[in-house]
Amino acid sequence: MIKPIYASAEHQVIIEKYINLMQEFVKDTANDTRFKNYLEVFDIIIEYHNGYGKGVKENNFYDWLMIIPINLSVMTNGFFAGIETKRNAGIVRSYKVLLEELLFETVDKIEALELRNE
Repeated sequence: MIKPIYASAEHQVIIEKYINLMQEFVKDTANDTRFKNYLEVFDIIIEYHNGYGKGVKENNFYDWLMIIPINLSVMTNGFFAGIETKRNAGIVRSYKVLLEELLFETVDKIEALELRNE
């Protein structure tokens, strides 16, 4: 698993908490093979996040801060849509509601960050 680049120690705490919760949700609903597939796509998001800003038109710091929570949320929702069955619908839908709430909470925390040189 690739490690993300963080803007600050506070940013790291916020993002790592969000990542860990998403991975626990998926781990609880998926078998090992599907979880490994999920982690492969997760690594693509982290590669994009870590490389953001190297392109000519990629230079918005706020956009960079939001890459992980927004893309991870979309990826996890898509994953849940793909694995939902009649048997696991209750738990998957519960996680989707929690996912939405956690995304809003995480975005609010990132927006409140006061970034400084560390």
